[in-house]
Amino acid sequence: MRPDRIEKQATVLLDVIDCRRDPTLKDTYLSGTTVDISETGMKLLANLQIPVATRLGLRLDFHTHLYRLEGEVRWAKGEEHCMGLQLDPKSLDYSDWIRMFELDL
Repeated sequence: MRPDRIEKQATVLLDVIDCRRDPTLKDTYLSGTTVDISETGMKLLANLQIPVATRLGLRLDFHTHLYRLEGEVRWAKGEEHCMGLQLDPKSLDYSDWIRMFELDL
């Protein structure tokens, strides 16, 4: 089952950690904008097309918290450089990230 997605536009700073398809992208810094977010990933637009399987470092500064996460590009398409990222649960702020999606029962 696909986790619930929340439409959210926020600026995200990206750092290419590893890109096997194009090693020259390593240590490239760029910005992007989230389209939607979920517990396990996000859809975003960037100013550069990033190949599938590229590992990225992410910094998202939401009003109440700075999230430092890592993820992998799972799909990429379009002229707007749209991509889907799967977040790494071993990321520094992953436990804080998933708390945003917990429901009070």
